[in-house]
Amino acid sequence: MKNIKLWLLALSALFLVACGNGNTSTEETNSEAATTEETTEETTGEVVELTVAVENASNPLSFTNDAGELDGYEVDVINALNEVLEGYHLNIESVSAEATQVGLDTGKYAFIGGGLFKNDEREELYLFPEEYTGVSTIEIFKRADDEEIQTLDDLVGKVVHPVTPNGGIFNLLTAYNEENPDAPIDLQLGESGNFAQRFQALHDGVSDAVVMPSNLGANDIITELELNVTTADEPVQVNPTYFVLAKDQTDLKEKLDAAIAHLKEDGTLAEISEKWYNENMFDYELTE
Repeated sequence: MKNIKLWLLALSALFLVACGNGNTSTEETNSEAATTEETTEETTGEVVELTVAVENASNPLSFTNDAGELDGYEVDVINALNEVLEGYHLNIESVSAEATQVGLDTGKYAFIGGGLFKNDEREELYLFPEEYTGVSTIEIFKRADDEEIQTLDDLVGKVVHPVTPNGGIFNLLTAYNEENPDAPIDLQLGESGNFAQRFQALHDGVSDAVVMPSNLGANDIITELELNVTTADEPVQVNPTYFVLAKDQTDLKEKLDAAIAHLKEDGTLAEISEKWYNENMFDYELTE
């Protein structure tokens, strides 16, 4: 009888130990799971989806290619930003140039592309990153056999293709005339027409020069139409271009600056520039 009691006591002890070990294991497992969940939340965070806009017919900045896909320099830059941008994912829409600005004004788009320069009017209305994402050279396009035109000074007395009364080219030529009141350029205002029309007019002798940015596919148009048109030896001006943000996107601006700086440092922007312009546009010295 005594042996039976001792055996029952030993069995009870083993049962209690087993139960105690089971509870400890369950608590530790639950604790580890909670810690893992907290760590995942801290490291993953919430990714904010934003819509941005590029122009739908601005080759090589942004356009629809032969396969029906959105393509171009700024499209590649935005896709590269999505690889390194912290806390945001950018969804791209392709719309008309007018619709990009309307969408930015109404809050539909967080930022827009279009090879945009800084100017006082835009800086009052919108937010610019500190880091630029492109470089645009302003060129004088002339007939290839015209050796007289190389600089803005050479446009005095020449027929310069009309420019619209706003934007960078109007401001550039107006500033030149203000600095040279005794020998101004005859600045004609009006509809410039599409790029093909501008270069065709130059080829046909209707105008002597076209002043415009080089980053809008000019060389492809000239080659395709087999026009007697080329650029002066040196650009008139070298400007940084930016994505332009809505005024309330201050956090995005900070993250965007960090992401753009990263893409410059690791050579991604240079590679994209080589792809679309056959040169690293970031090698140009910016005009003061």
